Amino acid sequence: MMTDRVGILYEGILVGLAGAAAVAVWFLLYDLAAGTPFRTPALLGAALFKGLRDPAALTITPALVLKYSAVHGLAFAAFGVAAAGLFALADRDRHVLFAVFMLFCCFEVAALAAVMILASWLLHTLQPWAILGANLVAAIVMLGLLFRDHHMSLNEVLTSGE
Repeated sequence: MMTDRVGILYEGILVGLAGAAAVAVWFLLYDLAAGTPFRTPALLGAALFKGLRDPAALTITPALVLKYSAVHGLAFAAFGVAAAGLFALADRDRHVLFAVFMLFCCFEVAALAAVMILASWLLHTLQPWAILGANLVAAIVMLGLLFRDHHMSLNEVLTSGE
């Protein structure tokens, strides 16, 4: 029983960090296209740690990018553990796959809602499509790893609510 928990924890952390890395790469490309590498993690870090309200006042520093990246990685690791736990349950009962679908949908909405509630001014600087796109890429990466490791198909998800 303990081995199962350790396995779920390990899998969840790896899957979560893969999702966090996917988002980081997405926003690195987004920022490179805009000509300001690391702007997004610095902007989010400044909003989180320094209470930044004016994007024009942003100074991109390695410390700010790394601090935000650490928080981002921890949040994704926690989400990954929840997803891995649900997949472990789905190994025993395929109906749980519907809960996985709901978890990922709720996560997508929660990420955008958090930005809208906590720092709505960011939506003038960071486009909502970019946030949704990043989370969609992360979901595809995370679900791809989980489906591969648990030998499930997309068809099983679509019929799991029956």
